Amino acid sequence: MIDIGLPDGSGIDLIDELNRQHPEVLSVVTSVFDDDTHLFAALGAGAAGYLLKDQSREDLTGMLQRIAEGQPPLSPAIARRLLGFFGPREDREATRLTARERDVLGLIAKGYTTAKVADFLNITRNTASGYVKQIYSKLNISSRAEAALEASRRGIVSPEAS
Repeated sequence: MIDIGLPDGSGIDLIDELNRQHPEVLSVVTSVFDDDTHLFAALGAGAAGYLLKDQSREDLTGMLQRIAEGQPPLSPAIARRLLGFFGPREDREATRLTARERDVLGLIAKGYTTAKVADFLNITRNTASGYVKQIYSKLNISSRAEAALEASRRGIVSPEAS
C-alpha cells in the first residue's frame, strides 16, 4: 500500500520504480486524493489499485482481498470518477469548443502561459484570458493539469507533446 503524498518523495515515483524492479509486487494506492490528476498518474505508473482512505477498515480490507484475487481495484468513488471521465457526456453541446477555444486549449495544455498564448494567436491578453475562463467553464475544470488531460483526451494534443 502506497500513499501518493510521501514526506520524502513521490508515491508515483515509488510505484514506477517498484514495477520496474519487482513487477510481481502489487502496488495499491491508498490516498485522500480523489482527483483525475493523481488517479491517472498512479494508474499510469502501474498501480494495481486506487483506494480512498475515507473508507472503513473492513471495506479497505475487503477491497485489498478482492484486488489480490484479481477483481476491480478501485474504491467505488474512484470507479464512478473513471466511468464519468470515459463515459458519455450528458450534454455534449455544453462541452463543444470553438476552433479558437481548441487552439487556446492546445497551447495551455502544452504549458504556455496566457500571455504566450495571446502572442502566438495575435490576440490581447484579456481576450486569451477570456478564452481560458470560457474553456474552464465549459469543461468544468479548474487547472492547467486538468486542461492538459482534457486536451489529450480530446485528441487536441498527444500525451507525449511538449
